[in-house]
Amino acid sequence: MKFFRVFIILFLINLSLDIYFNNAKEFYELRLLTKPLITILLGIFFYLNSTKMLLVHRASVLGALFFLCVGDIVLLEDTSFYSFMGGLLSFLIALLFYSFYFYRQTVYDVDRLIPFLAISLLIALFLMYFMFDGLNNMLIPVMIYIATVLNFTKIAFLRYKNVNKKSYHLVLIGALLFSITQTIVGLNAFYRAIPHKDICIMLFYGMSQLCIILGILYLKPFNENVPNS
Repeated sequence: MKFFRVFIILFLINLSLDIYFNNAKEFYELRLLTKPLITILLGIFFYLNSTKMLLVHRASVLGALFFLCVGDIVLLEDTSFYSFMGGLLSFLIALLFYSFYFYRQTVYDVDRLIPFLAISLLIALFLMYFMFDGLNNMLIPVMIYIATVLNFTKIAFLRYKNVNKKSYHLVLIGALLFSITQTIVGLNAFYRAIPHKDICIMLFYGMSQLCIILGILYLKPFNENVPNS
């Protein structure tokens, strides 16, 4: 991949700085640069290395990164434009873009799908049990968002044997890390404060998006109908 070493160094430095600024309130305003730069760096790296992809697939991934970037900005807590609902909507749209791209790479194997759905239902019930009292008028939006996150994870899970192992594992790890990130965010917002949540959220979030983008770029489909270029 083009500029891989330079990108990884810049990405990890920026992610580390963002985590530090998030925990050093005197530098918090610098997150206006470092937080959106996480997805901007990923977008630039993806753009430079995806020239052989079909335009619609390339646009889907870049669209996902764009709305993640918007969500990152409006979710900056110590700013006047902070909006939890706005961030939730932006992330939901980003997941729909990702899901659109990955959808044709999935194989609906019932033997794999049923256990996943059972586990997903247990996770959803677990989250709703703890968050329910704190949701109030956010109940329906949060339920929709949980369903969207689980659907995205399901799509990543069902790419098994339809793409090469490196792409499959990277995207699945990214989807799982993203799900963990959103679980921490939800429990912290609607249940109780999570220890070290600022570090965990940004670390898992940054690494989730890195894994997903690398997984896309490493894609070598086994099925000729799966989009790669």
